[in-house]
Amino acid sequence: MLMIATAPLRADVFTISHVKVDETAKDAAQAKIRAIESAQLIAFRKLVKRLTPSGSDQQLPQFTGGDVARMMSGMTFEDERTGPTRYIATLTISFLPDAVRTLLYQYNVPLAEEQAPSVLVLPVWRTAEKVVLWDGKNPWKEAWIKLDVQNALTPVLIPIGDLTDISAISADEALAGDSIKLEALRLRYGADKVLVAVAESPDGVSINASLDGVTSYGRLNFARTFQGEPEKMAETASVAARGFLDAMEETWKTAMAQVKTPTSQLNSITVAIPFDSLAEWNSIRGRIQQTYGVGTVQIASLSARGGIVKIDYDGSVDQFTQQLEANGLQLSEVGGTWVIQPN
Repeated sequence: MLMIATAPLRADVFTISHVKVDETAKDAAQAKIRAIESAQLIAFRKLVKRLTPSGSDQQLPQFTGGDVARMMSGMTFEDERTGPTRYIATLTISFLPDAVRTLLYQYNVPLAEEQAPSVLVLPVWRTAEKVVLWDGKNPWKEAWIKLDVQNALTPVLIPIGDLTDISAISADEALAGDSIKLEALRLRYGADKVLVAVAESPDGVSINASLDGVTSYGRLNFARTFQGEPEKMAETASVAARGFLDAMEETWKTAMAQVKTPTSQLNSITVAIPFDSLAEWNSIRGRIQQTYGVGTVQIASLSARGGIVKIDYDGSVDQFTQQLEANGLQLSEVGGTWVIQPN
């Protein structure tokens, strides 16, 4: 279930939760063995889908449960039920990052493992009479709340909807894009950006949904119609919310994914880093060192107000820029000199 939180949560993108299996065999022991192998393969397929752009997995061969087991770091059982010839379970499976990276390197599959900055989504439901955000029936909000995005690449927060939220912004103000009130809500939840997702059902069966806004990984502009069935509005809304989240993840993966090899050569860039205090300098340098794809960070010179550093990084300058932005830093060229500053 989607975490409704007051602060963004960082997670382990190499862990797949809520893997459900149901297997039968000649006895319970054989059914369990078959179920665990099935769970390993399901989890690995979900992991590859999570970390790579759409269609990239077609470059990979078929793997056996044994192949996948060698890349695992752990497995926990959330729920187990056993019958004479049947085994049902829900598992969480974690993978060894280096083993997965090496495999993807081998088949030249682009990989995006850095989590995006968190996004606060306001699901507004529009009817012929009114728009609904906090009060009244809002199947669109319920659909977002029920999404399973544990350890996802694009962390999503949904506001609690308490009195503070209700007084902060109305459905009409969210729909109108009131920037001041949206910013206040963003600050409350500690999200990087806030997006308004709007949906309606003109015929009581299908759902027209749209989302338009700017995130740290580019502008998101989605508008789709999701066909449903009578009396199944909740299911259709869930499919729509999942479709939008998939689109958000695909945008992020396309921006961040790289094809790398273990022996790939790093690029180098020399940058100026202005700062006002030693604490700010240490903060900026620490964030650079934690940026995905960064190798060594060498200090060329340092003064009371700035430093010059040489950074080795993997990928293109555009990718390096996007990865820095994910850590709250901006790379820009000023008068022929590259400069890194906080966003």
